[in-house]
Amino acid sequence: MPERIHHPDLPEEILVSYQPIIIPRKGLDVNQLEAHSGAALLKKSAKIWFSVQQMEIHALKNEKPRAFINSEEISVSFSHTNNALSAAISKQFVVGCDMEMERRAVHPKLMKRMKHDQEKIDLYSRVAPIRIWTFKESALKMIGTGLRKPMNSVKVTREDSSKFSVEFDDGKRAKICSFQHKEHWISICYTLF
Repeated sequence: MPERIHHPDLPEEILVSYQPIIIPRKGLDVNQLEAHSGAALLKKSAKIWFSVQQMEIHALKNEKPRAFINSEEISVSFSHTNNALSAAISKQFVVGCDMEMERRAVHPKLMKRMKHDQEKIDLYSRVAPIRIWTFKESALKMIGTGLRKPMNSVKVTREDSSKFSVEFDDGKRAKICSFQHKEHWISICYTLF
């Protein structure tokens, strides 16, 4: 049974769920397994908390999944680690979700490539590098590009300990709620539909 995560800085119209998992990796297509388990968590969460019996999910490789309830498009996103899965669903917001183990290291060279040239340096001295990774990946998932677009195209500004804002290279803006949950950093990027 998935767990619903409530966070005071996350709009109530965004449903975030979490579930421990074990994805067998040996001899199997990991991308297909992750997509299947992500879709399963989205459907299970919609059934439990939205009382939805049927959710259609269309996912093409390298594209943001599209989901429909009674022919109405909703926004969905999910993320995996080796031992857990998180998902975000919203009818009012476009969402992007990323989750990483809080102890995961980020190489300093990668940190330099992640940094937007207008970001404040104190963001990188005050916030764990893997958490910054989740900000940027959740933002890129929200706009549908994922890591096909460079992380340094996303400018992050800290508002408080769990609220951040992002600006994309085309001038569009969004919000991020980021928090710890069971040894993970989870970041949800969102903007109105």
